[in-house]
Amino acid sequence: MSEKVEDVLAAALFSTGSRYAFGVPGGGANLAMVGALADAGIEFVLGHGETAACIMASTYGHLTQSVAAAVVTRGPGAASAVNGAAQATLDRHPLVLVADTVAQSQRDRIPHQRIDQQAMLAPVTKGSFLLSASVSESTVAAVIALAQRWPRGCVHLDHDPTATATVSFDTNEPASPSTSTSPSPSTSPSTSTSTSTTTTTSAIRSLWGEADRPVFVVGAGAIDHAADVRATIERINAPAFTTYQAAGVLAADSPSNAGLFTNGASEQELLRQADLIVLVGLDMVEPIPKAWPYDAPVVSVAPIATLEPYAPIAYEAVGPIGSVLDEITEIGETGAVRHRWPSTAGQDFRKRVLADLRDHRQPGFGPVEAVDAAAAWASQDAALITTVDAGAHFLAVMPLWPTPEANRLLISNGLATMGYALPAAIGAALARPGHRVLAITGDGGLGMTLAELETLARLSLPVTVLVLNDATLSLIKIKQQPGQGGEGAVAYRQSDFAAIAAAQGVQGAVVETADELRQALDAPTKGPMLIDARISPAAYPHLIKVTRG
Repeated sequence: MSEKVEDVLAAALFSTGSRYAFGVPGGGANLAMVGALADAGIEFVLGHGETAACIMASTYGHLTQSVAAAVVTRGPGAASAVNGAAQATLDRHPLVLVADTVAQSQRDRIPHQRIDQQAMLAPVTKGSFLLSASVSESTVAAVIALAQRWPRGCVHLDHDPTATATVSFDTNEPASPSTSTSPSPSTSPSTSTSTSTTTTTSAIRSLWGEADRPVFVVGAGAIDHAADVRATIERINAPAFTTYQAAGVLAADSPSNAGLFTNGASEQELLRQADLIVLVGLDMVEPIPKAWPYDAPVVSVAPIATLEPYAPIAYEAVGPIGSVLDEITEIGETGAVRHRWPSTAGQDFRKRVLADLRDHRQPGFGPVEAVDAAAAWASQDAALITTVDAGAHFLAVMPLWPTPEANRLLISNGLATMGYALPAAIGAALARPGHRVLAITGDGGLGMTLAELETLARLSLPVTVLVLNDATLSLIKIKQQPGQGGEGAVAYRQSDFAAIAAAQGVQGAVVETADELRQALDAPTKGPMLIDARISPAAYPHLIKVTRG
């Protein structure tokens, strides 16, 4: 090639709209890659950990509909990036992970930091390839396209500019079906047979026409078609649940919005009344991995064929979700809607669930009080993006949060990894310059990414970090049984996160009441801020009972 392969990759990333790359580089090929990115107009953001850098990059790519790179060194750098690659892949965010590697010409004599990085990363990526001097522009373009194609995810490149080996472009994603629709007479994909679009759409329309109490379940695959999906569901005005990742596809105050679907306890009462369940872009990586408890027939509208036998799908229409959903739900020449739900059935049900969540009868300053205070503050900023970490606190945050539209509430749901909220907030702030971002985390998740507070300070990003601090892995403690390690397995020493933040250049405050939290959130600030909210965990058993059962 006349161009260096680093320049080819950098140009391809720039062409998607990416203007930032992230990472923790080593020497040699890593620095050549960083230099090529800079020459192409892509600014490099230095992080403190490889997984955090991956999360920054994949969140930035998700929100900008581009593909960003994470650049890491060989050996420990690549190994440390595994969790970040898995997060991108299972949460369906695009990412290109570029890792230095022991040169092929030296592998017989250099065992230092030599591991099979392609084999290590293959299970958590859509593809793992060699970026050699012989890679063509078309192959680089295909790699970028692979990261962008639904389900989106991480593509890994072992960067060895001295190699001249021919690159094999074998992906780790399942082959796409040859037809656009298929009926699924059982829960096993091996028994599916092909059919035409007309046949499948007709079958689903027939079920829809016979249904008196249809319920929608909207998942991550609907985000790209959020406006169309919202319009169709609100036209029909039947109850609709959204998954964590699809929160905001229906506005929080929509009459159809019945709340969250997790395959947990809180939605069961309404779904058991349904005589048809319509999955709209539901990605089977999203629900809690429990048995499907509903008897109503299930149909699916999806961007790609569902391969996992999680729910007993009777028929599935594959294609552009908005137009397909509109087609299958129109009955008669006028597209009239016929169902027996009251006009506010969805919102009425959601309000009852939220009332149950708040009815915990625990005194003091707990997660519900903290989230309600933060949610009231957040509702004043229509442009706010909120990132949420894994941990017990999300049992309060996710159902109570006022999410006005899709992609305003971000959480790692497919992987459910701790340590997500802070680096995701950094990526979000760079993707939405000038807008404030709120990261809600627990003491466990923040402890995994504390060093990235310095990144916040260095970049002077408008990010508020709210840590719900009970010095405990509360979600794990709830599950703990006698003889399983006691306090030593789940409890930390109390940390002063506000003091730690101040030491790294971030304004910090400690709050112990809802009023103090409101005052801290209202305090004028342009740069980063951390609020250490010292909460009681007493309400968490009640929250998990309401949401999970």
